Amino acid sequence: MAIRVALLTSLPFLVAAHSNVIVPRPRNAIDALTDPRFGSCSLGHGCAPLNNGQGHCDYGASCGCQCVNGTSPCDIGQTCFWFSQGCSIGCPTCTGVKARDQVDICGLGMKAVVCDPRLRTYNVLAACNSEADLYRHNPWRAPGTAPVFDPCGKAGGGYPDPRGLGPGAADFINTTNAKHGDLGSEVLKPGPSQARWKAGSEVETVWGLRANHGGGFQWRLCPLSANLTEECFQRMPLPFVGRQYLQYPNGTRTLIPSKYAYANGSVAAITADGQMPIGITWATNPLPDGVQKGSVGNFSKDGKWEFEPPCDSVEMDGNTNLCSGERPFAISVVDIVKIPKGTAPGNYVLGWRWDVEETAQVWSTCSDITIV
Repeated sequence: MAIRVALLTSLPFLVAAHSNVIVPRPRNAIDALTDPRFGSCSLGHGCAPLNNGQGHCDYGASCGCQCVNGTSPCDIGQTCFWFSQGCSIGCPTCTGVKARDQVDICGLGMKAVVCDPRLRTYNVLAACNSEADLYRHNPWRAPGTAPVFDPCGKAGGGYPDPRGLGPGAADFINTTNAKHGDLGSEVLKPGPSQARWKAGSEVETVWGLRANHGGGFQWRLCPLSANLTEECFQRMPLPFVGRQYLQYPNGTRTLIPSKYAYANGSVAAITADGQMPIGITWATNPLPDGVQKGSVGNFSKDGKWEFEPPCDSVEMDGNTNLCSGERPFAISVVDIVKIPKGTAPGNYVLGWRWDVEETAQVWSTCSDITIV
């Protein structure tokens, strides 16, 4: 089977990684629809209050879930603050703390399986599972094996509430829809279907990063009639077809080289034309972070990034670069996944799980969709 080969220091405590599923709109975005403090995000425009619930978060500041959806509104609410933290690979539970300690939080000793430098997103040439391999305990290094608090995320991720952060820091704001510490599967109620997909068809999803921690991700389904558990979602992962695009603020798209992994950590494909094995359900985050302190590896041509960016990543207003760095929120990523032919018609919840590499954290969202 042909596979076309293409190009191949911890953050400060107050800045956590944040991801936004944009299409299909997730339940986690509910605050954008019901709370006037959360407006539409767009290039150059802030879309949230400060984390004390007052004032306005400036574009590019740490607070708020900044995103861009081409030329369309990005009504994302607080989607980027639903996550689990303190979650090492092979552990039975998350702790809510020690996300940045680079330790095996539960001490059970699971080894990283993502060792190939082409799939790693930090410190890529450090010997796998050596002491120099700083991020070996974090979720992406054994996809799907780190626990989560909830498959639809936990508001605020499990940090103690309040954390005593200043009003400009990144943190969940209590609303009438959810409060800090709530579990998404319990408090985010089913809403109108956000997509109508045909079994056997290829469909688009769109996501973006408010702040970057590398790693990789998976799309999966759970029937709406079932209990929304991690086990339910893991039974129905959606396969990628091998095409991934960058979507720019002006609405144009560029096909980019994309990297896919088997759950056992081996390389499934590195492609830009759909030529890949059938059934691959994990993809690598294509947006590189800046080179971190202590990293060992092949960095970008200009030496700024952990790996080569998929575009000409120019600096932009708002403390961001176009497709790289700590806060690459001025661009979105389009994935093409396939709905298996045998999927029964009905209402489902589409889950997105982002297993990050730089920290012991997992981001999760849930969207209501219909299969016909």
